[in-house]
Amino acid sequence: MSEYDAIARFYELEYSQFTEDLAFYRNFAQRCGSPVLELGCGTGRVLIPLARAGFRVTGIDDSPAMLAIARDKLAAPGLSAEVNVFQADMRSFHLEDRFRLAICPINTFMHMLTISDQTMALECARAHLEEKGLLVLDLFNPDIALLFEGAGRLVFERELTDPVSGRKISKMVSSWVDPAQQLNHVTYFYDEVGASGELRRTVVPIKQRYFYRFEMQHLLERGGFRVEQVYGSYDLDEYTADGAKMIFVARKEGPNI
Repeated sequence: MSEYDAIARFYELEYSQFTEDLAFYRNFAQRCGSPVLELGCGTGRVLIPLARAGFRVTGIDDSPAMLAIARDKLAAPGLSAEVNVFQADMRSFHLEDRFRLAICPINTFMHMLTISDQTMALECARAHLEEKGLLVLDLFNPDIALLFEGAGRLVFERELTDPVSGRKISKMVSSWVDPAQQLNHVTYFYDEVGASGELRRTVVPIKQRYFYRFEMQHLLERGGFRVEQVYGSYDLDEYTADGAKMIFVARKEGPNI
């Protein structure tokens, strides 16, 4: 069971309107062509717009609850023929298709906590790419001061509105950082008042491994990729140490073994 099963509904409310990276992925899909593979497709936030733009897309995710939301949205006319989604672990999935482009949006790769996890995921992605296929990884650029800023405190982050019930949902976050292990421990709290006035709290702890620029490049090269570019934004700005993003574009090297 994925930790995201418990918060799939909240995740969809929070991120369904996030569109900042859609043009970025659409441009890479246009550059590479179909088919496209999304690693950690969640509720279909990126996958479905790519399908609407005419690309054949396959998504994998290990959360049944997230995929259930994606499949509900894929019931819309004209989408089912362009999209396949599968419940799978990005470290060990096996698909028949080979892809020209694989994408891993918004910090998804940071759920690969160990070197073994990371190596397996990259090898699996590489095995599913066509010769010279591209892999795009969107990662948080480590800012230790920012990571420690809210450590140990419960911070109100935002208020969400359930479109069906109209009820308000308060999202709060608590975190602590283990710099020796490069792990950010985050606990999400979602507070929702039920129909009869009772408070329902959903609590989900999540761990993410943050990466440094050349550490990630070494992992990619060890996994059979050549890094073509590292961007600092979805507008293709040059990567800088003080930027928020670290987006790797890596080319598969050599044939599958």
